[in-house]
Amino acid sequence: MEELSSSRQRFNRAGRLGETPPAVNTSLIVGLSSSIGLVVLGAMVGGNPLTFISVEGLLLVLGGTIASTLIQFSTKDIRTAVQAARAVLFLPPEDPIDRISYLVDLSRRVKEQGLLILEQEARRTGDPFLRLGLELTVDGQSAEEISRILQREMRTSNDQAWRSVQVWETMGNFAPAMGLIGTLIGLIHMLGSLQDASAVGPAMSLALVATLYGSVAANLFFFPMSGKLRVVAQEREFSKDITLEGLTSVARLENPMMLEQRLQSFVTNAGNSY
Repeated sequence: MEELSSSRQRFNRAGRLGETPPAVNTSLIVGLSSSIGLVVLGAMVGGNPLTFISVEGLLLVLGGTIASTLIQFSTKDIRTAVQAARAVLFLPPEDPIDRISYLVDLSRRVKEQGLLILEQEARRTGDPFLRLGLELTVDGQSAEEISRILQREMRTSNDQAWRSVQVWETMGNFAPAMGLIGTLIGLIHMLGSLQDASAVGPAMSLALVATLYGSVAANLFFFPMSGKLRVVAQEREFSKDITLEGLTSVARLENPMMLEQRLQSFVTNAGNSY
């Protein structure tokens, strides 16, 4: 009875694939909030938190990081990377088991009702890659043509995803260097104003705070974001591989049971690779 209930729940989720509204990525939100909170807490303990605020240091680190990144990447690359970071906050669930269940169920329905049901599925789904594959299939394209077009789409989207990862990694590399530059500027100001005791403190503050800003920006935001985007890119690439195999099988009107066994091997092989 429990097995039957589990099977029904799985196929109910599969039937709604692509329709589920985006959910807030709680792990990312909690991680960023906790890291920022710990830094703020550390700044408040045993001193005046205002000493950690330096507009000059912030402008130097962030402005220098963005300017250096613009030299390496185009404005389009940076805009795409920012959009990817914004999108990662509201990711739909990427469960390969749900994707496999959806494709197997779709194969069964096509066997029973014909390819025209794919037109309705294409309108329902919110996944652009899946929608493209469904539209190609219902248009009567051959399995080889569907595979060729979807593989080209995969290469394009994967290149964009990995370029976004590189943008955030580059910013993570530049931020500490910008902090070090701020430190050197502060030390130069301090050494040049040793005769004025009132100017030594602000110069030393800029020197140390700039280094802090660079380290915090790199290790609590830029590098974690690039790592998150890398994981998301791998998950989506895996999901697209499953989708490509499933849709070409549907186009060939293959047996749904054979399709399920072949798609399940994707998950098994992925598990064995870790």
